[in-house]
Amino acid sequence: MFKTSIALSLLLVASIIATACGGGGADTATSPSAVTTPTTTTGSTDSGSTTTTSTTSVAYVNDIKPILDSDCIVCHGPSVHEEDVRLDSYANVMKVVRAGSASSLLVQVTRSNGIMFPNLTGDRAAKSALILAWVVNSNAAESR
Repeated sequence: MFKTSIALSLLLVASIIATACGGGGADTATSPSAVTTPTTTTGSTDSGSTTTTSTTSVAYVNDIKPILDSDCIVCHGPSVHEEDVRLDSYANVMKVVRAGSASSLLVQVTRSNGIMFPNLTGDRAAKSALILAWVVNSNAAESR
């Protein structure tokens, strides 16, 4: 009876810990549906002004290169390229990116559960989401 009580207690503690850790659910911070690109919209008014809608897409030069330069180049640059991965130019980055695919290596390693996520500085979740948006929603565009 004592062994059964201990086993049930351990099972209860394990269940609580698993629930508190999120239980391995979907990563909404970096899922494609959770990522939006900034939009600017103006509507018509009663005074007759016109409407304009524009979507700002994510681009390598403006948005992704600064992240890679600050967080990745030390280990994946021209002089050191761990795992034979270089991220110091658009051409090199595209070797680990498949435009439009969330399964691209760069996306996978920078997700919250990815091996490179801890190397991102500042707002890691925002940087990860931006990389995902660039690859998936902007088809890894070089510039705007």
